[in-house]
Amino acid sequence: MIERIRRASAKAGLNGQSIAPASPERWALFGPPQLLEGEDAAAYDQLLARICAAVKPVDVIDEIFIVDVASLEWEVLRWRRLKFSLLRGLRLQALENFLREHVDYFASELAEILRDILPKHQADAAEDLANKFCSEEPKAVDRVGKLLGEVGTDLDQVVTDGRRRKAEILVRKYERGEAGAVKQVNKLLAGQGESLDRLLVGNLVNDVDDNNLNDIERIDRLTTIAESRRNASLREIDRRRAVLGAALRRNVQEIEEGEYKVIEASAGGKTRVDE
Repeated sequence: MIERIRRASAKAGLNGQSIAPASPERWALFGPPQLLEGEDAAAYDQLLARICAAVKPVDVIDEIFIVDVASLEWEVLRWRRLKFSLLRGLRLQALENFLREHVDYFASELAEILRDILPKHQADAAEDLANKFCSEEPKAVDRVGKLLGEVGTDLDQVVTDGRRRKAEILVRKYERGEAGAVKQVNKLLAGQGESLDRLLVGNLVNDVDDNNLNDIERIDRLTTIAESRRNASLREIDRRRAVLGAALRRNVQEIEEGEYKVIEASAGGKTRVDE
């Protein structure tokens, strides 16, 4: 572990600062850091190195507190990441629900369905018919409805499935930050006088069982508990340093008083004190 801390210290610009006087064997007593799959071990090492540089441990007791503080701070950061991920997921879900209601029909998919239904000599007209249907031309709507009915396919279900798939694709592209998708989503939101924040609030408020709000509240409580434990460890470090400082001052004072008495006794007995 000590080598990992030294490497992290170098990256953090902490070369030359006191990190930990303990030997690698003593650091090994604390075991490997408790990281979940996918968490950044290098970031944890950098955090531990910075705490070591700030505290400058003098013995194993200091090292115990340092490991506790690093572990608890990492736990705080983990809970914050989880809350962010939860809110982000709820936000994207609210956006997808919105897009299902306002995105254009999936004309290309409807054209593929019509190609399979129409006679071969009319297959080339499938795309044109689908576009006219999406433009809500009455004759096209009636014909598509009749064709789908002949094969036992529900028109409303085709439209619903098409919108759902298009909304899913658009949200994925929006999440990746593709310019076209971002522009399209922003245009649809503006057209309806909506925003992502308002959609998220609506999703939370309309949650029948309050599961989402309860999850957020539980994460906040767990974050607060981890923060309290971390702060307690930091206070223990401060308290211990104060106690050690007071003890050191007493020892120095006792030594100085003892030396003064020796010198005073020697002077009273007219004994020469060698310089």
